[in-house]
Amino acid sequence: MTLNDIIQDIHGLNAELARLEDRYNLLSADFYRLYKTGELEQSRDFIKWVGYYEAKLERDARYQEMMYRYLRDLRQAAGLSTLRLMPEMAVAGGE
Repeated sequence: MTLNDIIQDIHGLNAELARLEDRYNLLSADFYRLYKTGELEQSRDFIKWVGYYEAKLERDARYQEMMYRYLRDLRQAAGLSTLRLMPEMAVAGGE
């Protein structure tokens, strides 16, 4: 999975989460806490919401890992110079 794939997934998940947050007037982090403590029912929307939120947490963590490695490599290549980012620089998955 490339960095661009992860970013696209995050955007898609954010759109789904925003739709559910608007529908239920509750931010996803608050919903997730209530759901995990058993304070909310098991509805179809809520099961999807949990899935979207957990997928986003996983993608966010993967993004952070990949960016850490990518920036480390850029810093090593730059030496004492400033980092140079180029549009659509391909960052492949690290596996």
